[in-house]
Amino acid sequence: MKKMIKSFMIMALAIVVFTSCDDDDNTIPDGQGKVKVTITDAPFPFEFVTNANVGVAKVELKTSSGDYVVVYDGSTSYNMVELTNGVTAEVGTTNIETGTYGQARVTLNSASVNLSNGTEYNLDSEATANTYTVSVEPALVVEEDASSEVLFDLDINKSFSFHGSGAGIMLNWITSVDWIKGCNFNPHFKVCDRDQTGEISGTVNADGAENAQVYVSINGKEVYTHAKADGSFKFIGVNPGTYTVHVKTKNGGVAHANDVTVTAGSTATCTVKVTTS
Repeated sequence: MKKMIKSFMIMALAIVVFTSCDDDDNTIPDGQGKVKVTITDAPFPFEFVTNANVGVAKVELKTSSGDYVVVYDGSTSYNMVELTNGVTAEVGTTNIETGTYGQARVTLNSASVNLSNGTEYNLDSEATANTYTVSVEPALVVEEDASSEVLFDLDINKSFSFHGSGAGIMLNWITSVDWIKGCNFNPHFKVCDRDQTGEISGTVNADGAENAQVYVSINGKEVYTHAKADGSFKFIGVNPGTYTVHVKTKNGGVAHANDVTVTAGSTATCTVKVTTS
């Protein structure tokens, strides 16, 4: 049976690594499996943000009997801007009892943002000692003497909300760092058993594709990432199913993409053509 659970991933932006109580000889006790916890992130105005830091204090998984098992207990901060397009950070690895885990709790203890103009917003008061509960979909299955990975995808596009004034903020697209006057933090997580999910990898075909917002709807929630300089993008931890890939560009481009079908353990590919109105 599976044993290893991986850490958090935050939407389109990747995160940090936890380390947990793993035996030095790597022996897994009878009736347990090893779980690796990973974290990743999703995107937002990269041109103007150098750091979007989130501090993780505790990660717990809920057993079928209703109890919570601690899979990470510490204090590590992750710069989510570095965790995007499939990049993840390992939060920790530990042995836990075999079974199915359908809910997770994450306790944060810090949050902050640094802008490219030197401005810093300390958001600790909005994150300190707060615990967030989220469903694990698909549920994490831990099997005896096997390894599993649980992925936490933090959507930074929704978690960090910038506000300002003036013509520099148009159509929810920040066009100048000087128009940013503040930031609020309200974390949005997607958590899954990564072994039961697949990936979407593609390319935005348009002039100035860098940082184009790419998104799909998973379990009724929009999950974002941003295209890199060459137009490439990737979603990981995608539940099996058929998805339509959408793109928004700074110049008001409209995306045209065929639906893609994701199966567990595979990567679906697509090219998104963008035209301007």
